[in-house]
Amino acid sequence: MSGQPDFSSAPRPGHAPVWERLALAVASAALLLSAGAAWRAREDAHGARSRLAEVRREVEAASGRLRAFESRIRAGSPLLPAGEASPARVVATLASVLPRDTRLEGLTIDYERGGVLELMVVAREAAAWDLLLDRLEREPRLREVEPGPEERDAEVRSLVRARWAGGAP
Repeated sequence: MSGQPDFSSAPRPGHAPVWERLALAVASAALLLSAGAAWRAREDAHGARSRLAEVRREVEAASGRLRAFESRIRAGSPLLPAGEASPARVVATLASVLPRDTRLEGLTIDYERGGVLELMVVAREAAAWDLLLDRLEREPRLREVEPGPEERDAEVRSLVRARWAGGAP
């Protein structure tokens, strides 16, 4: 007999060791999870592109409205310039006249009607409501203050209309 290996065909075991099967299962699970994450990322990217296109359309529409508004102002339209009755300026003025027990629930500024304001106001009690009306009427940046019908349950609710007169803050 010689010391050389025997290369004869011998039966091999029919299955791989447990650690190899476990590694294959882990790799398969990782592959499936990666594919799922890639699919979700693809869907997220598609959604982001759709939202971006929508925002671009909104910006384009707003830019068109702004250009039209600016051209109307340059043409001498009676509209108020946006800086004269900017929402920040109007809100700051209203905040300075609101009594402690009142709150502003809504504000509309109609630039096409020369700065008409519609204020949805709630006062805890009638005295605060009366004080608010007095302050609004005395405010030099407001004209034509007209309180609407009042709802008086536990508090006073009303829509007040006024015209923004502008002026120094």
